[in-house]
Amino acid sequence: MDVQNSMTAYGWETCPKPIKDKVNGILVFFRKCLGADLAGYYLHGSLAQNCFYPHTSDVDFIAVAEKKLATKQKKDIINYLQSIDTNDIAPPEMSIVTRESLQNLVFPSPFELHYSRTTRDVYTSGKISWDEPRFDTDLAAHYMAIRTRGICLYGKPIKDVIPEIPQEMFIASIVQDLHWLRQEVGNIPFRHIILNPCRALAYIKEGQYLSKKEGAEWGRQNLPAEYAGLIEQALTAYSSAKDIIPPSQDVLSAFIDYAIKEFIFLAAKTDAENTFFKRSY
Repeated sequence: MDVQNSMTAYGWETCPKPIKDKVNGILVFFRKCLGADLAGYYLHGSLAQNCFYPHTSDVDFIAVAEKKLATKQKKDIINYLQSIDTNDIAPPEMSIVTRESLQNLVFPSPFELHYSRTTRDVYTSGKISWDEPRFDTDLAAHYMAIRTRGICLYGKPIKDVIPEIPQEMFIASIVQDLHWLRQEVGNIPFRHIILNPCRALAYIKEGQYLSKKEGAEWGRQNLPAEYAGLIEQALTAYSSAKDIIPPSQDVLSAFIDYAIKEFIFLAAKTDAENTFFKRSY
């Protein structure tokens, strides 16, 4: 099977063997590195939601540790992830958090270690402090993803480890992501600028937690008709191995501006208006 050029959407049970081997290999390494301190290893994102495309999707997971990591453990994990992140197929994107941080939720949420394509080179630059406390506004959304549609590959059941996420915290996480997308127009693949806001609006309008693919399908049916072609273009870029010419930055900016305005307006009308929301938006 030509994994790189596959246009099929996969889930965990159906994904090609090289993808499954990569995910399981990471788990084997984490079990060796953390030992009994590894409380759980949970898939979320496209691979858990049956819309994984090898040429565009990351392998998203969160590992939960019983206690804070030693500096050597952090370095060993980053070195390992860098060693397997050698091509454009299914790059890992992960965070490691502690049980204590989950039992005492705050926003933004603390984490022990994070790795993605955007942070890969930071660790080898010598400009990072391994012991400095760090926080991530995305974690609340990731926790919701795991609670809603995640897959436990090791450790305690999801609902025994990942607590119920307050709606206001989830909404605050989405708003932060929407503003980040607005700042990154022109710097990241345009499919993210379109598909993530579709998912966000599906949630705030109808309470649905959708994948990127499902969000696009919902958006074509429920958002203003003027955006239907743009959403279709983003879905094609997400699911096709072909190079798709992106829309202009003005078009993308107009869409994300619409999505932010609509989302915040609707969020302000719900019970989710709270100190997080009012303080920042």
